[in-house]
Amino acid sequence: MAQETIFNAFDYFEEIGRQNKLAAEQGFRVGRCSGIGGMQDMMADFRKSAKYILVDDTTSQNTFSNGVSFFRKDVYTVFIVAPYRIDDMADREKQLNICRTIFRQMHSRLIHDRDEMTYGDSLEYMQVERIYSNEFPQYLMSGVTGLYFMVENEEPIDLTYDSGQWIEG
Repeated sequence: MAQETIFNAFDYFEEIGRQNKLAAEQGFRVGRCSGIGGMQDMMADFRKSAKYILVDDTTSQNTFSNGVSFFRKDVYTVFIVAPYRIDDMADREKQLNICRTIFRQMHSRLIHDRDEMTYGDSLEYMQVERIYSNEFPQYLMSGVTGLYFMVENEEPIDLTYDSGQWIEG
């Protein structure tokens, strides 16, 4: 059955980012950005001091049919980034491992929240069985390491034609 409202995954990812103990202990700031360019802009002034969990406020979308009903597929992206001392590969590895651990913990939380129906059936269509992640190469942003992960959500939508929405002409 089609959802009345589309689940607000942006708020959800921000919430679990704020609730993660390791992220809080390590001083990660949680916020939103618009793509990787927006992430770079946001971090420009804070590169030396701040770690971030940033939820991309744009999505890739696709509407498709399974032959019976229609679905809206959204792909959400979350960046987990931390600064390291330039030319200190040991520090880079340490910071990257923290980012990896936070990602695994967030993935675990996604599975838990979906299976326990923590948010009702809102996470029912979140594709937690296959989450794609990519780590940033050494020189993507000077002195910053981390990764991003992408989660697909395929929610049923109602595309029933309603003639009352159209002007006869």
